[in-house]
Amino acid sequence: MKQGGSGAILSGTLEERRRTNMRQLLLQASRIVNRHVVEGLHARGYTDLRSTHTTLLSNIDLDGSTVTVAADRAGITKQAMGRLADELESAGYIRVRSDPEDARARVLKLTRTGRQLMLDSLEVMADLEHRYARSIGRDPLAAVLRGLVTFVDSEGRPGADLAARKGPSRRPVPSGGRGSRRRLKRSSAPA
Repeated sequence: MKQGGSGAILSGTLEERRRTNMRQLLLQASRIVNRHVVEGLHARGYTDLRSTHTTLLSNIDLDGSTVTVAADRAGITKQAMGRLADELESAGYIRVRSDPEDARARVLKLTRTGRQLMLDSLEVMADLEHRYARSIGRDPLAAVLRGLVTFVDSEGRPGADLAARKGPSRRPVPSGGRGSRRRLKRSSAPA
């Protein structure tokens, strides 16, 4: 279908809004940082590590986590997390054991090599934060990090959702009670 002049303008505006919305920017930033972390780890000798492996490594506790917990944190299926676990176990970064309390559950624990990888990744991340501070400025980077911490603390806890937040909803409700035909006003009740 051929777009006319106004369709091209609408498409351009829509594309700009899409490109600069919070979700897209966070995804792009995450991909950039992830790529830089993996490049830094490759430079330190972890050449068998792929960016997809960070999905598992960044979602397990240092003392170990089940496949289910790691998958839930990462937002992927247990099967996908299980495949990553198999790859990282073969590479020697984690070991996979049955949970002594639940034989159906598999627990992922870092090996000595995996713990060293975590320490090295923290050093790589510190180097990257210095690099990013030189790139965008120390104060803007600090503000981004503070904002992300606040956002994660506020919205990332279990049970937090946008409907529970105060503020006007987009759903108009009658102002005069049940069945009223009076003018609509914005409700502050959850949608």
